[in-house]
Amino acid sequence: MTVDQLAADEPLSPELVLVLPPELRAKALARLAPPVWPKPRPRAGAVPSPAEDSLTRTLGAVLSARVGQLVLIFVAVTALTLVLSAVANAVR
Repeated sequence: MTVDQLAADEPLSPELVLVLPPELRAKALARLAPPVWPKPRPRAGAVPSPAEDSLTRTLGAVLSARVGQLVLIFVAVTALTLVLSAVANAVR
């Protein structure tokens, strides 16, 4: 196989370039055009910068999430305690 046997518009696979002898590999690489990199896409939405988030807003979000978790745990433990107390009184 020679490089001239390949069509001009035929893309070279990386495997083909790896298995070619060094002189054919050099010719094949010389025929390749420089790589075309895709253009970066513009950002879809306006992302607020970290400076726009205030400290109180961040602390409020963190604390409200944590308080919500603690309330849920408290309700679950209280309900479990009441159910176990009712079972203990029924067994007695």
